[in-house]
Order: sequence, then C-alpha cells, then structure tokens
Amino acid sequence: MTAVKICGLTRPQDVALACAAGASWVGFNFAARSPRRVTVASARGLAQATTPGVLRVGVFEAEEAPAIREAVEEARLDLVQLHRPLREEDLEGLAVPVVAVARVGAAGPDPLPAPNLLARCRALLLDTLEQDRAGGTGTPFDWRLIAGTDFGLPILLAGGLKAENVAEAIGRVRPWAVDVASGVESSPGVKDAEKMRRFLAAVRKADADAA
Repeated sequence: MTAVKICGLTRPQDVALACAAGASWVGFNFAARSPRRVTVASARGLAQATTPGVLRVGVFEAEEAPAIREAVEEARLDLVQLHRPLREEDLEGLAVPVVAVARVGAAGPDPLPAPNLLARCRALLLDTLEQDRAGGTGTPFDWRLIAGTDFGLPILLAGGLKAENVAEAIGRVRPWAVDVASGVESSPGVKDAEKMRRFLAAVRKADADAA
C-alpha cells in the first residue's frame, strides 16, 4: 500500500483531520522562507494532535543542527526532511532518521547525495526542480523520467500531486509514499477536509487497481 504524507500542516484541527483520513505521516515545515512555516512552540500543539501510529516529519532547509535538534525534541519528530544538499554533519547527532531530497528537472534527477550519505537515510523524496518556495513547488515533474529507476532506498514522490493526478503518478513511479501539501489546501497552510479525503481515496483506489 502506498503511504501518504500530508505536509505543510499549521493547524491542530488539520493534523487531526489528516490522521483521521488515513495519512501515515504528517509534515511540519520549519523552513524560514516557507509560507507554511511553523515555530517550535506551535509545533508542540501540532504534535499533540497527532494520533498514535502516525509519524511526525519536520521539514528543514537552511536551519542548522541546534535548531533542528530543538524541533525534534519539542515537537517529538519521528523524521527530519532536509531540502538542501546532504552533508555529513546533517546525519550526526540526530536522534531520528533523515529523509534526503533530490530535485527532478527536464533532464531527470539532479545529482543524488553521495552514496555513503544516502545509505544512512530512511528515504529519498523526489520533488520538482523549479522550486519557488521552501519545501515544495506545487507543480509536478514528468514522472516518466524516473519510472523504473532503482534509487536504492524507499521513494517519496512529491510535486504538484492532487486527487486528480495521484493515481497516474503512482502507476508510473510506484513510490513507497506520496507527499502532498498544496493539493489538499484552500490556502497555504490551511487544509481542506474534502480535498484530503478525496486524495486519500484516490491513493487507495490506485493501489486497489494495481493489485
């Protein structure tokens, strides 16, 4: 079954809705330039709204290790997602696994992290290259460019996913998980309950059709 990550959550009620709809992961964006940025203080309330079994992911970009470690502890994060070139120091001193990020443009994926670093990550998130804000673009890339590629670890597929196109994305890429933010929103950081339900239903149908 394809797991679902609902990202860019800013309100406890939306976290609760995402969990009730069937999300496996919920994402909180700590990147300073993101329109969905949350503070460590607000993330504590978001963490409290998460139901057991749903993993909490912190999204970071330029933030350094002390700030990341504080967020991990205060928001009880289960994973850290890094939207920057992966460095050795990014993997040191963290109590939780890391999700690496790679961009995909018209010519295919950008260079991946060094194999010795990537091997230490929990998963690799693939997003659209033309990034206009921290943590995602809201536009899809050409999924045919990565269809059938073995990246050596589980893949999260992001970039412009919504209920209307996620089945095609799953059919072409067969990712471990799909990651959605703007595709289930009424405005940045404000989720739409019906869009979330439709997205989860479309993922379940895609899995059923492929079975």
